[in-house]
Amino acid sequence: MDRPLEPRDQSLSTSGARARRAVWSRQLRLWQLVLPATLFLVVYFVVPLGMLFYFSVRAPGVSGVTLVHFRKLLTDTFFLQTLGLSVRLSLEVTAVALVLGFPLAYLYTRLGPVWRLAILFVTLLPLLTSAVVRSFAWIVILGKHGLINTVFIGTGLTDGPVKLLFTLDGVRIALAQVQLPFMLLPLINAMEQLDPSLEHAAVSLGASQARAFFKVTVPLSAPGVVAGAILSFALTISAFITPVMVGGGSFNVMPTLIYQSAIVTLDWSTASTTALILLVVALAVVWGGMTLGRRFRYGPGSA
Repeated sequence: MDRPLEPRDQSLSTSGARARRAVWSRQLRLWQLVLPATLFLVVYFVVPLGMLFYFSVRAPGVSGVTLVHFRKLLTDTFFLQTLGLSVRLSLEVTAVALVLGFPLAYLYTRLGPVWRLAILFVTLLPLLTSAVVRSFAWIVILGKHGLINTVFIGTGLTDGPVKLLFTLDGVRIALAQVQLPFMLLPLINAMEQLDPSLEHAAVSLGASQARAFFKVTVPLSAPGVVAGAILSFALTISAFITPVMVGGGSFNVMPTLIYQSAIVTLDWSTASTTALILLVVALAVVWGGMTLGRRFRYGPGSA
């Protein structure tokens, strides 16, 4: 026969059960906190991606999974040219935002609180308006009688108006202004974590101010550069309103093709396939940027 539990054993068993119930209760509370975000991601991210994949591998009259849409697009010269233009435009806009944002972030870390607030206010102010309003503003600025052409003609730099609106250069300018805050904020975060004495030490050891900047500050700011570049590239390659309004339909980018296939021609299979190809290309470039950022995180030649 099993001997009855002694009072001490009963107390240990009760304490263990209470401890297990407390652990389960904490885990349940954690899941309750995570559940809304999880449902949001499932409904607005996982399900749409699943639908994109479903429509991209289905074709009328073909049973089962097919890659006919991928073969059709990846062998289409116009599609490949549009994809190349989108990637090139995104890289160029990211480079322009980096060239403008890096000195601004460096200046931000060297100034007082009043000037810091002014830089943040001027940089983040356009984010308080919608993309449509910003695009209309750039249409006015880049137009034949806009601000830029007025300055050019007034200062004698040109004899007549320069065509900036409805051109690729105009879209580059507008997108660079839009992406500048997303480049600037990660750079500021990275540079604020740097010890200013490192640059001073390099100067005291005989390096010039410029050499100390490029050999110390720039390599140590690599995490901010990578984060800002990833944000700028991802937002630029998926931009739709600015290229359409400022570009005026003079050229096509990948989001334009997706819109035309899904809304104009109602070809959801082609739109889904185009979106998946764009997603894969964007993820490949982002992965490459993250790999390069880890490689140069502590300077070239680091392990």
